[in-house]
Amino acid sequence: MTISELTLKSSDLEPARRFEVFTGSGRRREWLPEEKARIVAESYDAGETVSAVARR
Repeated sequence: MTISELTLKSSDLEPARRFEVFTGSGRRREWLPEEKARIVAESYDAGETVSAVARR
C-alpha cells in the first residue's frame, strides 16, 4: 500500500496532514453528574480552552 492510498480525501484542496489512531480498550469514562458540571464550568473560565480542560 502506498502513502497516496492512505491519504485522507476531503473537499479541501489540501489533503489531511495528520490523523490519529486510538487503540486500547475503547472504554469510555463514566463521570458523576457533579464532576461533569465542574468540568463543563471549568471550560467556561476566562482564558481556558475546552481542549486544555480535556487534556487535564
